[in-house]
Amino acid sequence: MELKRRLFKLSSYLRSFPGFIVEKDEGYLRRFTSSEWTEYELWLFRHRGFTLHSLAEMYKTSRTFKIKPKISIIMPVYNPAPDEFYMAVRSLLWQSYPFWELCLVDDASESRSYLNTLGRIRDKRIKVYFKESNSGIAETSQYALEKATGDYVALMDQDDELYPDALYAFVKELQKKEIDYFYSDRDMLSPNDRRYMHLFKPDWSPEYLLSCNYASHLEIYARHLVTEVGGFDSRYEGSQDYDLVLKVAGNTGKVVHYPMVLYSWRQSQKSVARELGQKGYAFESGVRVIYDLLKRRNLPVREVCEDKDLWRGHYRITWDEEELAHEKIALIAVGRSAEERSRICSLVKQYLNCFDVECFLSDYRVSDINDTLRRIKAGRKVFFAVDAIDAVVTPGLVDMLGYLRIDGVSVTGAKFYDGNRIFNVGISVSDSGKILLAYKNGAFEEKGYGAVASVPRNVSFVYPAFWCSPIGVLRQNGYLDEDCSYFLSCMRFYIKTVNLNERIVCVPYMSLNVDVGKTDYKADLEDLREEISGMGFRDPYYNPNLTDINEDFGIKL
Repeated sequence: MELKRRLFKLSSYLRSFPGFIVEKDEGYLRRFTSSEWTEYELWLFRHRGFTLHSLAEMYKTSRTFKIKPKISIIMPVYNPAPDEFYMAVRSLLWQSYPFWELCLVDDASESRSYLNTLGRIRDKRIKVYFKESNSGIAETSQYALEKATGDYVALMDQDDELYPDALYAFVKELQKKEIDYFYSDRDMLSPNDRRYMHLFKPDWSPEYLLSCNYASHLEIYARHLVTEVGGFDSRYEGSQDYDLVLKVAGNTGKVVHYPMVLYSWRQSQKSVARELGQKGYAFESGVRVIYDLLKRRNLPVREVCEDKDLWRGHYRITWDEEELAHEKIALIAVGRSAEERSRICSLVKQYLNCFDVECFLSDYRVSDINDTLRRIKAGRKVFFAVDAIDAVVTPGLVDMLGYLRIDGVSVTGAKFYDGNRIFNVGISVSDSGKILLAYKNGAFEEKGYGAVASVPRNVSFVYPAFWCSPIGVLRQNGYLDEDCSYFLSCMRFYIKTVNLNERIVCVPYMSLNVDVGKTDYKADLEDLREEISGMGFRDPYYNPNLTDINEDFGIKL
């Protein structure tokens, strides 16, 4: 009996060590480089290949960190598939950072057979709690939060998996800076248990977050902040994590995006990841999350609904046109001839009938544009429209004005077509410094990677054929630089805006057709490349794992 007790105590002690020390199973690590997609498998081999030695080195390093927080993993559980649940827990046991606890709360499962898989795991970091009645994922997550004792909390679903360096990557970043909210890139696990459907995310993008919960998986929060905002709200059942990130983000600027895949979201039979109609209530909650947030901010929202043209989980804000009709507009029509300037003024003005509009005509000389700007009265929103525009495809001026009402947004831009192809949906800069017109030559109906061609999102640059900014912001930034072309002066203005921690939003609901023959866009883009080459400029909204060869947001190999 004494021998059994000692063996049990020894096994419990051993199980406090990571799986790569206890199991020494190289075969397990191969699952992290197995993909349904050939290109992604190649990327995984290059970036997500682990060995027992590499994990042991991370483990040794983690023990020398000056800051070693305890991380509480919150896992609400309800009737999980035992094998998938075991793999989720196993991915925690293989973490190269050892200072964590699992707060697992069973929401009155009909069957607890899955617990048999825990019977062979002896680890003091795993804490299991049982609720007497089923109350849903929001209340169960809150229960787990109240049991958590860590400095930080990480959210994890019952059938998902973490990459072995997930917690290590977070704590390594924590050695460099204070972090209140951390999120990483993610992929999905197919029913064949192979990885695919990667999502390489932008850095912190508040307006993109109003279009979809792009930040979800992996997310790690400072626990005190989660507690301060009230934790998980059961009114938003199924989208309680969406509500949480929006609440926490409003209380901190210490947000870090880690541009590497650290989390795999499983497409199980019951998962939202696989059957988007499976849990429709979650998306209905998402609608309320956004609407209530905008109302709390006193923004002129009329309604929020799911975007029926996109897959579920994408939302569209309808702004209150009656309230926005009080906006005063200045329209600057920029053209090479008086005839073209008048044409552009008439073309755009017909979509501004409900507004107080002053129309100004200017040629492309920036000094003339600045003279015009100096004559514009305080309080007006200034729209710039150039003679390369030949038609309005979808009128979304109200949407552009609505996003300008959000605190911190100083510029809004549009989507452009060249006939039946996309010309651009914003301008990106790759890690190598290449200038990319987002989705140039894409099909007219192209939705985009992460729906970036279809929903409002944060960008570093919009194409200046049509854009808007408050006159106060233009004055604060010293108007447009006069020692360069109109295009480059706009690009410099956008850079100043971003450097002031203000944001730019591309709003594709406003789309226009341009006559590319009237532009010199290739020379313009080369001017921009030269302008930023010596600045050390990094585009926070274009993930470094995305291609710099094409403009389709493909994977970089």
